Amino acid sequence: MMKLALIGCGKWGKNYLKTVNAIEDCELKWACDLDYEKLTQAAAVYPQTRFTKNKADIFNDNEVQGVIIATTPESHYILAKEAISKGKAVLVEKPVTINRKDSDDLTKLAADQNTLLMAGHSLIYHPAVKKIKGLLEEKHILDDLCYLSMSRTSSTPQAPKVDVLYDLAVHDIYLSCHLIGMDPIWVIAHGERYFQSPYNNVINILMGFPNGKIASIFASFIHREKTRKITLVGSKTKLIFDDTQTADRKIKIFHNGEQEHFLAVENNLEPLAQECLHFMECIRENKEPISGRENIEFVAKIIDCISESLAKGGEKINIF
Repeated sequence: MMKLALIGCGKWGKNYLKTVNAIEDCELKWACDLDYEKLTQAAAVYPQTRFTKNKADIFNDNEVQGVIIATTPESHYILAKEAISKGKAVLVEKPVTINRKDSDDLTKLAADQNTLLMAGHSLIYHPAVKKIKGLLEEKHILDDLCYLSMSRTSSTPQAPKVDVLYDLAVHDIYLSCHLIGMDPIWVIAHGERYFQSPYNNVINILMGFPNGKIASIFASFIHREKTRKITLVGSKTKLIFDDTQTADRKIKIFHNGEQEHFLAVENNLEPLAQECLHFMECIRENKEPISGRENIEFVAKIIDCISESLAKGGEKINIF
């Protein structure tokens, strides 16, 4: 029985509580949060898990093999560093850190400690994303691809101290590269802070790839409507993935401008469950995760360049 622990029982942490507790051959031994009310509410639902406000209870427990960190982005670095230093495998929600230096520090520490560090990019485990990735590779649509457009907006208010770049846009930064199968060579980004917010709540990002391919990403906290949409456009084919639709209508394919058909998505395990199972598999087999150290360094580099473009008013930044 693998024993895991969770730090952060808030909005996304609740999903981990539910998901990990439902996995066979796994025990969520500890869950930690500084908010007593969150701990009390969760303890009533998951009596098999021990709840604490003291992270040392987790780090000093030799039975805990892996730690999941689902706190606010600015706290990721110090928590992950302490867990890795204690020899724990670590799964950190994206973004792993809010700057490249801290990400590089964590990946180096994980390598030195010979322990596992994984980013929580659950969308790459989504059955629809897997199907689209397969189509791009098997049917050579990728060679014909001109651009990819992504929209991710929220119907809920912006969380305190959270920038839209780190909360919403980071999903599609990695996902666009995953689908295109290449690293971007330049970025342009422009953000706005509406309603006197100290953090960006709207952002537009352009990423340029080799062979002229482009990914555009729009993310907003003030749209007041939930959208999760990806459009891939080629000279002969267009594919639309709308994650707000039912499983049989999530993927729509057009050929030569005419709608061809909907492509049904099988009801596989939830992406977060797939991600957690992959984390456990990597711990057992001592292997590098799909979204492991190399991925973390890559995403940190891209976000660093996007932040530079934002600071320079949308200047084009080449990626080296």
